[in-house]
Formats: sequence, C-alpha cells, structure tokens
Amino acid sequence: MSSASSQAQGHSESDGKVNLQLLPCGNIGIFDIGGKDAPSFLHRQLSQEIRNLQTGQGASTCFLNKEGRILLYFDLWKTAEGYQAILFESQKEQFFPLLDRVLFAEDVRITDKTSQKACWILFGEGVPAWFHRLTGGADCQPRSFHVMQAESSAMSLFVMDWLVVPSLLLVMDGETPQVDPFFESLSIEQADWEQFHALRVEKGTPWPEFEVDETMIPYECGLENAISVTKGCYVGQEIISRIHHLGKPPRMLRGLLIEGHDIPARHQPVQDSKGTEVGKILSACWSERLQSVIATSSIRAKACQPGATLAVAGKTAQVAVFPF
Repeated sequence: MSSASSQAQGHSESDGKVNLQLLPCGNIGIFDIGGKDAPSFLHRQLSQEIRNLQTGQGASTCFLNKEGRILLYFDLWKTAEGYQAILFESQKEQFFPLLDRVLFAEDVRITDKTSQKACWILFGEGVPAWFHRLTGGADCQPRSFHVMQAESSAMSLFVMDWLVVPSLLLVMDGETPQVDPFFESLSIEQADWEQFHALRVEKGTPWPEFEVDETMIPYECGLENAISVTKGCYVGQEIISRIHHLGKPPRMLRGLLIEGHDIPARHQPVQDSKGTEVGKILSACWSERLQSVIATSSIRAKACQPGATLAVAGKTAQVAVFPF
C-alpha cells in the first residue's frame, strides 16, 4: 500500500489543471469471494479463464445458463485475500442468489461488501497523469488495481476500459469517506450519468440493462473479451464453442451514426432500405466529440456490415464499428 499524501505534496493549482471528472455512483455492488475452493469453483462457473489472474489484475466475465445466455456480466479482480466481484445495476441483487444455488460442499465464502463501500468513477484525459503521480510512477494499465493511503483513508483504484477516455473506479471503505485528500488542489468537475453513458456509447462498451440482458449470448452483445475459447468446461460452454467455431450469432452489437438531433428511444426499430426491421436501438445519446447522434444497436448479422446505410424513425443511420 502506497501513500497518496506524500506523492501529492508540492503540486499547485496551476499544475493541477487537468481534465478530470468525478461521478459518485451508488449503483455498484461489491462482493468478496474467498475460501480454498474459490479458484476452482469460479473456474467451473464463469466464462473467463480466471485461474491465471495475478494479484492486482482483473477481467470481465459472464455467468451463463445452459443455453449460453447471460445471467450475470461483471468484473472479477484477484486480491491478496481471494477475489472481488464488481457489478452494476440490478445484477448486484442477483449475484449472491445465482452463485449460491450452484454452491454445495465447496469451501467458498461470498460476502456482500456493498453497504460498507463508497464508489466514484473518475474519468478524463487527465486520469493517466493523476494516476501516475498518485501511485509514484505506476502505469495506468487497464484491468489493474492499486491501493493507496491518504491520512486515515485507503482507496482502491481500479483501472477500467469502459469509456472512450481513460477511467478509474475509486472505492473507499465507509458510507461517507472523504475523497478530497487524494486530489489535493486539483480542479475536479462533477459529472453526471448522461456524460458517462455518452462516453461509454462512443467506446461501445456493453452495459447491464442496456446492451446486456438474460436473452442474449455474449457474442450478440460485444462481450468477446468476457469469454475464453480455450478453457475447460463451464456452464453454457457448448453453445459458446459452437458459435465460435461454426459461425456468427444471429445478431451483433454495432454502432449507429444517426442524422439530425433527435435522440431515438430505447428499442426504437432499425430498418433496412426496404423498410424491414433488422434491429433495435439499445442506447442512444448526443456525442459532443462527434457532433452527432450515436447509438448502440442489436442488428441482424446480415445487415450489420460497417458502412451499411439503415434508418431509424425515418433518419439515415450508418453502421459503425467501435469505438466511434
């Protein structure tokens, strides 16, 4: 554990003017997973190869049903004591019941730490410089985490790859801990979820309750990085392996650049040139960077070629790959 205060001393307001935005988030679930059987238990249940994770590393993974559909999608981190799972939205309510029902005689302990933690998302182009300075020179490498100390508070810094700009998940113990000592005199802007999701859509990151639900398989919603095609047996593997080796899923997650300024509603139909419905809108927003309406969409495989012209509510929509 490193000291943040010693790293932050001596930096003035002038050299602290960096692009940083801070978003408090109360919709995160955090669970500790320990016990001597935890590695083998998680290996059998999850779609990702997690046994090779080193302390301080993380990976996205899924918990699937036997049809290969997504029951849970979350980030799993290797800690010194075991593992830590970080989930968003309603998935945090489902995590313990779903894993507990497949837990029998194994020595595995799942502990809900959500009420004992406070979380923020820090994002912006200034994140790598702030992280480098705070940690005393560590690289801001995605899917890694560090623990820092400032005065009497400890903060875990999880380097995420959710957004089109660098981002961190900051986690501290307690319901109302003080985050200010970690920023010293830096100028931090308060962000909102609209800003966060616009940058997420630009990156094309699937999100629970938007791009990810229990009707989908990982290949349909852009979660190729959450599955391993080389590991041994896990629930749903047969379906995943068949799709990987034999062809594309029926639908794929794609971006859309949509003309005009109107933001289409979620599940708004996407149509081809003949007026046939070939997909639906999942997330949509205005992108300041692109000066365009953009969206994530679930589109039939035959209609989702990059550059293809489709339509949403009578407006031209061009298929794009991520990130925009």
